[in-house]
Amino acid sequence: MKWVLLITTIALFNTIAFLMKKHIKKSELYTTIIFGLLASLLVDTYASFRFEAWGFFEKGKAEFSVLLILLGIYPAAAAMIVNWYPYKSRWWLKLAYILGWTICSTGYEWLTLKTGILWHVHWNLFYSLLLYPAIYYMLIVHVRIYRWLQKYEKAV
Repeated sequence: MKWVLLITTIALFNTIAFLMKKHIKKSELYTTIIFGLLASLLVDTYASFRFEAWGFFEKGKAEFSVLLILLGIYPAAAAMIVNWYPYKSRWWLKLAYILGWTICSTGYEWLTLKTGILWHVHWNLFYSLLLYPAIYYMLIVHVRIYRWLQKYEKAV
């Protein structure tokens, strides 16, 4: 069941991310995906091996199958999050957008726990529910910083 969920998610997310109408520049998508991957690699590595909070598949092992998640799901999800974010909307729409992704992500995390893709030891879904908004907002802030740097470079 875990492989069906994983492969279906990868196929669905990447199809959507590839076919979606791009509302931001491809360079913004690219740099934000790379930034998100770096952050997730650092956090997931320490969470899994140093703190034993969470990890993928088998506890205490670094498996190549984790690359399916890191390269198959994370980039597509980051692209969708920053691409569809309502940058010019009112604050409450922005908040609702982030909370919507948070609820969906927590639900998906629950599914991955039940199927054995993900494990928790010193972690629980409530912590994730609290942390996801900060993670997603960090991606949005990265896009804004990238845009500011682009304007700054043009002015110099």
